[in-house]
Amino acid sequence: MLTKLVRIGRDAELKYLATGTAIMSFPAVYDIGFGDKKKAQWIECVMFGDRCTKVVEYIAKGKQIVIYADDVGIDEWDKPDGSGKGFKLKCKLVSLDFVYSGENSAAAAQPQAQQQQQYQQPQQQALPQGQPMGVSQQFDDGLDIPF
Repeated sequence: MLTKLVRIGRDAELKYLATGTAIMSFPAVYDIGFGDKKKAQWIECVMFGDRCTKVVEYIAKGKQIVIYADDVGIDEWDKPDGSGKGFKLKCKLVSLDFVYSGENSAAAAQPQAQQQQQYQQPQQQALPQGQPMGVSQQFDDGLDIPF
């Protein structure tokens, strides 16, 4: 099983087989190697079933996710222009996890279009001087701690 933190390369596409089974696919990229030998590795991710219909709107270009994949392999074909063979790394997603991006946590769970419409800076409230945030002046637990 392949477990990788990836960045989505293009918004996910949703298609259906003749049997009615949903198929979601999208390209993703991750780094391999270190330092000056680091390079990008692209992989085509495919997911089947009802779960992909529920997450397809959240799989948007540029977002990071963690993929858990089986059946990792290389797809090979003859190029139409006759210049040789083409290759593509593919995998079947077993599951995926969304990565917190540091944005508003409620907005992180919404589709990208809704995030852009609803994003507003939170208003900060001034605290009274000499009072730590979240501590009430009336709080007394009755314990006298000597340190």
